Amino acid sequence: MKKLCTASIAALLIATGGTAFAQVDAPADAEMQLSQAECQTIWNRADAAGSGSLSAADADRYVSNFSAADTDGDGSLSSTEFMAACDQGLIHDSSATGAGEGVQGSDTLPAPEGAPSQY
Repeated sequence: MKKLCTASIAALLIATGGTAFAQVDAPADAEMQLSQAECQTIWNRADAAGSGSLSAADADRYVSNFSAADTDGDGSLSSTEFMAACDQGLIHDSSATGAGEGVQGSDTLPAPEGAPSQY
């Protein structure tokens, strides 16, 4: 059996060009973790009115799981809850999600002024 395992490992090394490697996957949310400075910037943007709290509707574009972030269950997020949610990876920048507020339109350009109609 030991010979068989050694032969299998040797065959694997030959098949991979002599390089043995292991694949290590990072956690799915590791790339999405924001720094405290980034979260503070997002909080300032989200609470532009300076009320000191965000409703679920106001927080929706920044918080992936509102009920988990709303630790006191009062239906709004304080700055402290928001920053704690950031530490847990529950906060994201709406611009980082790929969602945009662009304008829908055609994928063809309008003809320049004076151009023939078949342009």
